[in-house]
Parts: sequence; structure tokens; C-alpha cells
Amino acid sequence: MTLYRKYRPQKIAELDLLSIRERLTNVLSSGRVPHAFLFAGPKGTGKTSAARIIAKILNCEKRKSGSDLVAIEPCNKCDSCISITEGRDMDVLEIDAASNRGIEEIRDLREKIKLAPTSSRFKVYIIDEVHMLTTEAFNALLKTLEEPPAHAIFILATTEADKLLPTIISRCSRFDFRKATKEEIVQSLKRVAKGEKVSVDNKVLEMIASSSDGSFRDATKILEQAAAEDALTYEKILNILGEVDVRSGNKFLQFIFEKKAKESLELLEQLNSKGINIKTFTGKLLVILHDILLAKHGLVNSESGFEKIDISDINNLIKLFSRVYAEYKTAIIPELPLEIAIVEWCESKVKSF
Repeated sequence: MTLYRKYRPQKIAELDLLSIRERLTNVLSSGRVPHAFLFAGPKGTGKTSAARIIAKILNCEKRKSGSDLVAIEPCNKCDSCISITEGRDMDVLEIDAASNRGIEEIRDLREKIKLAPTSSRFKVYIIDEVHMLTTEAFNALLKTLEEPPAHAIFILATTEADKLLPTIISRCSRFDFRKATKEEIVQSLKRVAKGEKVSVDNKVLEMIASSSDGSFRDATKILEQAAAEDALTYEKILNILGEVDVRSGNKFLQFIFEKKAKESLELLEQLNSKGINIKTFTGKLLVILHDILLAKHGLVNSESGFEKIDISDINNLIKLFSRVYAEYKTAIIPELPLEIAIVEWCESKVKSF
């Protein structure tokens, strides 16, 4: 079992996003549970985990009376909770809309939903990547959402809510799962590391968090790989991530700001020979430039040493490297877009990109 599945949250209190914990607690303790939820947000932020927790709360055989978090949490010990956790509960159906996207599948759902639950209070339908449904399937689903049986609860999950019909969204209670902050991911990784009895420095966890693009799942996968390869030191985790030390990024930008083309190209060649992913390196440069930009406006503290760089140069470099990042998709030689940009910047008076 992968670590992400092993340490998947089983209670509301274990969900890593504070905003979702608070909203779900308020809704589920109110006594007025909506018949349809919409969980929208990036991958790996806990949408499916939250959906399963709701299914357990609604069907828990030992649920206590009361409206606080302790009272509404599932016991995770009764037959219903255990069967949902193990994915074998007949009344909790998880549907992947990417592979069940047609009108026939939704029609079949509409017929079966009329039947009473086999052993639970509620039938819970978790439809993942719901935006993948066809227009005909959406229309069929809409009719079910408009007049659902009292025993049916829908939880729709999507990474692209903008592709859903407004009529579908309007019939759901929407929860937006944002990308996790670095601090939230670090806390999640600490929980996993503690459970696995793995000793890891906080600096390494921060590196993993920074590379996971706000995804708890991706961060846990990186930690699992690093632990398996005994690479839980700062230098070793850089190799796992295919990244470069921030110091090299700062050194590269110093050459760029001083318009030293030869030195910039030589450093790039050194990084490339070490197997550093040039696209990832360009992304790191943009992160550093972004921090400098915010520091110039007093929004964050920066220790990069670039505080005196002209704001127009920062803006132009952000535009330039953003263009370079987009060009990697079609580049035959991986490092070529950045090499061209280096020469373009250093040998001309760059005004705009």
C-alpha cells in the first residue's frame, strides 16, 4: 500500500486543508445536509478523501448526538465505517466519470438510485472528474439532482469546475479545495514521517513541499520515493527532485543581471551535465524572480541580494523566462530555449517580451 493511501485522512479533523475542515464541520453539524456536494480544486488536495469521510459520517452506526466535531466524526470501527474505508460498501459507489462518461451510464445510475440502500441510511454517489461527462450525460444527471430520492447523496469532484453546466453547479453545495500551502504540506508530511518512524530534517520536508505544486498526494509520493532510496538529506533530495540548489539559481541570475552571457551559458552547461531538468530550473528562476518582485513592493522579505535591481529588469525577465518555459513543449534540444534567451538578454537592450 502506498503511503498516501495508508495515511489518507479518515476523519474531518485529519483533513489537511483547514478551510475545508471548518466548512464541513459547520455543514454536517447543522442537521441540514445538502443532497449534493461539489468538490472543486486541484489534484491531490483531498477531495476524494473528504467525500469518503462524509459517506462514513452519514452512515456511521455509532454516531453520537451533538453538533460539535467530536460528535459528528465517524467512529471508524463499526461495520459501515470499515466497509467504506475498505471500498466494499454496496451503498457507497465511486464512479470515475473519465471512463463512465456516457448517457447510458447515467441512465443506469438513475434507475438504481431509486432502490433503497441495502444496509445503510444513505446511498452515496461519489462521481470523480465529473467534468468529463458528455452533454447528454450532464442533462440526465441534472434531472436526478433536481429530484433526488431522500436516501441519496451526491458528491461531485472535479479539477475543472469551469467545464460544468451552471445548472449543475447551482444545485450543489460547493466547496473549493485550493492548492495547499507549503506549511500545510509540511505538517502532512510530518504526520506520515512520524507514522513510518522516519527521521527527516524540516529543510528536506520544505523542499518536497515546494516541489509538489500544492498537492498532498504528490508530496507524499516524493517522500515515499526519497525514503525508499535513502535520500532524506538536502543534497540527495535535490537529485530526487531533479532540482538545483537555490544558490545556483541566484548565481545564474547574478550573471544575467550583469549581462554576462558566457558565464551564464557555462553555468547552464554545468547544471545540464549534472542531469538537472532545465525546465524545472527555469521554473525555479521564475519563483526567485517572483519573490524579488514581491519584495520590491514590500509584500515579503527577500534575502536574495537583488533588492536593488531595477523593477523593469525583473518584469522583463519574468516575461522572458515565462516565454521560455512555454517553449519547452516543442523544443527538440531541451536547453536551447533558455540558451537563446540568455544570448537575447545579454547581447541586446531588452525592452519588453
